[in-house]
Amino acid sequence: MPQNKTIFITHQFGGGWATDFGPTFYGSPDQGGQFKIPYLTSGKNLIYEFDGGPRKAPGTTVLNASSLGSTTGVMGVFDYWKQGTSGSPSQRRIVHAGENIYQDAGSGTFSSLFSGMTEGAIPQYSTFKDLMITGNDSTADVPKSWDGSTAQNLAGTPPRFSFSISHRGRQWAAGNYSAPSRLYYSVADDPEDWAGAGSGSIDIDVGDGDMITGLLSWKSQLIIFKGPNKLSIHRLDGSTPSDFVRTPWITGISAAWQNSIFPMGDDFGFISPRGTIHSLKATSNYGDYNQTYLSYPINTFCREDLNHNRSRYWWAATDSLHGYTLITVTRSGQTSNDRVLMLDWRFMAQGEQWPRWSLWDFGSFASMAQAIDTNNRPRIFAGAYDGYVYKMDQTSRTHNNTSINYNWATPFLSYGGEYYLKVINALSIGIAPKNGNPVTVGWTRDDNAQQTTTISQTSGAALDAFVLDTDVLGGSSFVPRFTELETGGEFRAIQYEITENALDSDVEIHNLGASLTFSGYSTENSL
Repeated sequence: MPQNKTIFITHQFGGGWATDFGPTFYGSPDQGGQFKIPYLTSGKNLIYEFDGGPRKAPGTTVLNASSLGSTTGVMGVFDYWKQGTSGSPSQRRIVHAGENIYQDAGSGTFSSLFSGMTEGAIPQYSTFKDLMITGNDSTADVPKSWDGSTAQNLAGTPPRFSFSISHRGRQWAAGNYSAPSRLYYSVADDPEDWAGAGSGSIDIDVGDGDMITGLLSWKSQLIIFKGPNKLSIHRLDGSTPSDFVRTPWITGISAAWQNSIFPMGDDFGFISPRGTIHSLKATSNYGDYNQTYLSYPINTFCREDLNHNRSRYWWAATDSLHGYTLITVTRSGQTSNDRVLMLDWRFMAQGEQWPRWSLWDFGSFASMAQAIDTNNRPRIFAGAYDGYVYKMDQTSRTHNNTSINYNWATPFLSYGGEYYLKVINALSIGIAPKNGNPVTVGWTRDDNAQQTTTISQTSGAALDAFVLDTDVLGGSSFVPRFTELETGGEFRAIQYEITENALDSDVEIHNLGASLTFSGYSTENSL
């Protein structure tokens, strides 16, 4: 490379948070000075714009007027709709907290449907024939139903199941501890008849060391997950008991529990009790092949930093409007869910091999579900340990009146190799300004202490009045914001980090620029 050549390099974002791709990246910019950052070594409280730019995660607001007061938190949330025959469908938000199941018509004030339930049990809900049907993983509670007016034990002599779903005109259930491998089905078109003609059960590999942990209706097949020890997935074809055919499908991989299965576009994902996250399509095509895991970029985190003994308590919910899934998980050494994994799967449809990840640390949520909010807007609702249900995706960028800490860092970038010495002269951020709050930009040169500067989001001057480090170029929708670095310094590899932690403050960055002078070959260690 020519000596003493100064290049302005524009860094764009080619990937999200990854723990497994190493601390250093050796790529070089192209002839036009464009450089794609392949992944981030830190990615806290981010979502990603379509060009890959990291934006601060949205905030939350509470749904209920007062806490539902439970030591175990809000263990379940469900969006129940009844179409009826009047042309005016009714909606109820169902919440499981403490020993009660509550319902709310949208006012934020909940009334009790059921009491005396097992506190801390993991509930599950489904709707069939206008019935809200719920079970949980307690051995003491029996399945319940509610049709909008009558709340009662589910009729029709059902088994004591933990979860159920509708599939091809029947209700299917599993999670019975006295028959852990047994799959039950109701009479056709009648979720309140589990003993009549046309009902029955199927045993799935009895004695294999596992129980049925999840069910999914997928492309006319019923997918049956077993775990949490040996792990297997099975398929059931057919529409009547006379033509039901069960086929073993995949071994060594499965879903942790019913609440860990989630939609993602035209595919489904699921969390395994090992902590890894998978696509059903990729699992169908490649089986237990590590590089096809959705969690491949963060497998070390999933493997080493999560409490796998609490895998049944992990919940996943998809924001279909934005194309990402939130997964609430428990870190190692903790006894409740204290982190959220954000999985943005849109980029896979654009040809990327893996989704983009972010780690959210501003909320501790016991459960999650997508529900329809006002103006027919889908939104994730999260049940927390403080007895409140939080509506996600708020523009406030706060949680419980506390700021959300936006942070991301690149790997160490050597721009072709550590052999060459470089000097950093200036930095810029390509930003869509949201306010006048400053953004802190840090750079770490080799093993030196990190250096920082602040850059304001505020837009302003025209080109002929431009003042470096005071004004910006362009309009308010997108601006490159520049600052000179009088003490930038010399390096062989450099890492960049961006942070912003102001209350009720958004930040959206689309690129990072750096003016670098390449000093040619190093004389150190040369012959």
